[in-house]
Amino acid sequence: MSQHVLAQQPDVQELKFIKDLFNRIQPATFANNKEYCGYIGYDKNGVLIATTAYMGKENSCMPQEPPLDLEIVGSYHTHGAFSAEADSELPSSDDMMGDMEEDIDGFIATPGGRIWYIDTIDNIAEMVCERHCIMSDPNFDATLLDPVSDRYTLAQLQQRELEQQ
Repeated sequence: MSQHVLAQQPDVQELKFIKDLFNRIQPATFANNKEYCGYIGYDKNGVLIATTAYMGKENSCMPQEPPLDLEIVGSYHTHGAFSAEADSELPSSDDMMGDMEEDIDGFIATPGGRIWYIDTIDNIAEMVCERHCIMSDPNFDATLLDPVSDRYTLAQLQQRELEQQ
């Protein structure tokens, strides 16, 4: 089984790597309106790598199993193309619970170009890169969405989802 390295907020090197990774994946996620996912970690030589992005569905993605010798920093996934009907500029409660169940921190890219970090020790979602930090969907329109805070607990995400039903 892969080892798990708790990220405790991505360091500068990890954040640059994550930005570059998402910038490579965002065009496909927008074109196909699918989530793409995988894992980020250190290989046996101590090099930070990402597993191949796996194409999921419109609103979900289950990555392939990572290599056994990968020291996992976190999972990653995109949120697909922009839709005014989807609250995709922040993690969903399912995103957070999935990472908590796996006990692996997570990184999420949004259609508006934000990056979120799911901390599975403190059970919070924190924006680590604001709008347009990475490639954004050309159809993104922030005026159609509710405002986004820079930090959420699981309970706050669940409450927001209830209010939007």
